[in-house]
Amino acid sequence: MKRPSIRYVLSLLVLILGMATVQAGETTRSSGPPLPDKLRHVLFVGADGSSCKKAVVIRNAANNMEGVAAEKVWVAWKYPNAKVKGQGVSGIRNRTFDRLDIETASGESKTICFDITDFFGQW
Repeated sequence: MKRPSIRYVLSLLVLILGMATVQAGETTRSSGPPLPDKLRHVLFVGADGSSCKKAVVIRNAANNMEGVAAEKVWVAWKYPNAKVKGQGVSGIRNRTFDRLDIETASGESKTICFDITDFFGQW
């Protein structure tokens, strides 16, 4: 059985949950993607994710499932039609990071770093 593509999974998630406008969050919040209703409480703060020093920080995700769904929504918003090629979790000092290796729609390889300390290990 063929695995569904990340694009298909994201589209299905958006369809099931419905899209909503991101509500204003913390004063440090950067603009972020519209989130499905069930993820509206999740905040994206920090930087652009181009390195772990500039990680996209995910806050208020109740558990791993919500946090990972939020990561995928952010990637789809920032890099439409990108494909996730790899993933890895690492710890630096007292922080936990999720690195996603993606291929953009134009074929460029990028690594996006998310700070997942807030929700990592919550089931």
